Amino acid sequence: MHFTTVIATATAALASTAMALPSPKRAEGSAVANLIAVNGFGDDKDEAPITVPFGTLTHYDYQVTGLQLKSVTVDVPWGVVPDVSDITCQMYRDQYGVQPGSAKFTSSQDASLSTNPVEFGWVLCYVNVDSA
Repeated sequence: MHFTTVIATATAALASTAMALPSPKRAEGSAVANLIAVNGFGDDKDEAPITVPFGTLTHYDYQVTGLQLKSVTVDVPWGVVPDVSDITCQMYRDQYGVQPGSAKFTSSQDASLSTNPVEFGWVLCYVNVDSA
């Protein structure tokens, strides 16, 4: 009987501790560019939606032949949603953003990277200063 009492007490203590832990803080909001990572061409084309936070070099473990900027999502209480035409993105080969991996691309000009799949690398998207 003593063993059962110890187990019951330990279970109750763990349950009350778990209930007392604060919930993780929810992010205040986000502002991201919504891209399509393209791999292949024609009927064999694979398209994967990805998000890139503005002003942050972002990496995905993915093979691509091209990138397309599709839309913008801003979820902050004070945020003004920029028009997708005011956004520019560029892929880099390194995590420091010093070795370009693509030309700059926009919603009207996709990034065609290669006819063969290449590493996704790191992408940076930002709101154009002259349009802000």
